[in-house]
Amino acid sequence: MKMAKRVFTASITIALLLCAAAVFAQMEELRNSTPMQRAKLQTVFMQRKLNLAPGQVKQVQSINLKYAEQMEPVIKGTGGKLKKMREANAINEAKDNELKAVLSGDQYQAYLASKEEMRQAMVEKIKQKLGSAD
Repeated sequence: MKMAKRVFTASITIALLLCAAAVFAQMEELRNSTPMQRAKLQTVFMQRKLNLAPGQVKQVQSINLKYAEQMEPVIKGTGGKLKKMREANAINEAKDNELKAVLSGDQYQAYLASKEEMRQAMVEKIKQKLGSAD
């Protein structure tokens, strides 16, 4: 029983570390872009993926820009990784809540699914990098 608990705890720890590594790898890529560039890319992606109506595009663009600007000091800051991850999560949560008011239920579910797909892809990318470092 103790062994199973240790394996479970180790698995959770590894999963959390991979997620954190994925977030930090993504932040490194984002350092070289502006908030406007990030917001535009996010809006174009969401427009295609969620089939946004013209009125929604303007609202989503505004929300994306607002939160890209809030994320700028987190991305380019020199604070600790854990602090940055908490700040980024708080910003993303606020953004998700604001988007939820603009998107239909189906669009919001598709948005959440897309975020999860991207997170999984990033985790796989990190796993591959870690595997090739051996």
